[in-house]
Amino acid sequence: MIEAGHHGVTLFFAISGFLITTLLLRERQRTGQIDLKAFYIRRSLRIFPLYYAVIALYVVLVFVLERNSQVGREFFNNLPFFLTYTSNWFVPLEGRVIFYFAWSLASEEQFYLVWPGIQKMMRPQYALLLVTAVVVLVTAAQWITADYLQSDKSFPLKVLTSVPLAICLGVLLAHALHDKRCFNVLRFVLGSPISSLMWMLIFIAALNWRSAPTIAVHAAAVMLVGACIYREDHILAAVLKNHALAYVGTVSYGVYLLHMLVKNAVLKGAVGFNLDIPPTGIFIITTLLSVLVAGLSFRYFESIFLDMKKKVSST
Repeated sequence: MIEAGHHGVTLFFAISGFLITTLLLRERQRTGQIDLKAFYIRRSLRIFPLYYAVIALYVVLVFVLERNSQVGREFFNNLPFFLTYTSNWFVPLEGRVIFYFAWSLASEEQFYLVWPGIQKMMRPQYALLLVTAVVVLVTAAQWITADYLQSDKSFPLKVLTSVPLAICLGVLLAHALHDKRCFNVLRFVLGSPISSLMWMLIFIAALNWRSAPTIAVHAAAVMLVGACIYREDHILAAVLKNHALAYVGTVSYGVYLLHMLVKNAVLKGAVGFNLDIPPTGIFIITTLLSVLVAGLSFRYFESIFLDMKKKVSST
């Protein structure tokens, strides 16, 4: 199960695809249009300030501590791709790669860049056909190239296989729940109070099934999201509404960007003080400190731009 920890980002993609599409659909329903300019201003104010501040911090730290090492030189070679959210296409993830986790945000930003315009210009049925075709193509491409290293793929294949299936399936879920007829049909698989628990167990089972197709894991993640959204009184609601968990969700973007800096600081501190801390202890300490640091970032840095974002949303 620990080996499947990276699928936390799969859940994030599922939530993101669903949430962004739902917001766009509701805006069109409410106003008759989708304001792309306002959308991109809001996303930029949420994503860019902390992202580029953290990159600047990495540049300083890598220059001071790693500039003469191979990984340090590779970081500066990869910097243009980190700055342009294209690291998922151009930065191989073999071995130690500084700032490697940016691949997921790159995928997310590419979704933000492309999908709202498609949602605005295309009729819903055509947009759904397009997303369905993308799911089929990505699934086929990932299956065909499963044994290839990223560096061995042609660029079009890199781009195609970098599309997160969970985002696409989240888009489909958003459209399904926005449509009254589909909403009623989905009641049979998402509408029971225990549906969220059932889909959570299916998702966990898929994670532990080593030969599970990627599409099955991502579909289970999306259905779990759907079951948690379909009705407020589902069996996992109390857990999801826990104040501590909700706070972690609030500062999660900072946790995402800062956790590796915190982890490296914890590891260096353990070595410096000659402490033998087991991996579980490192994980717990890193998690707690990451939430603390992210909370400070949220309160004293991100909040400045979030206030600007609220003004854009209210206009």
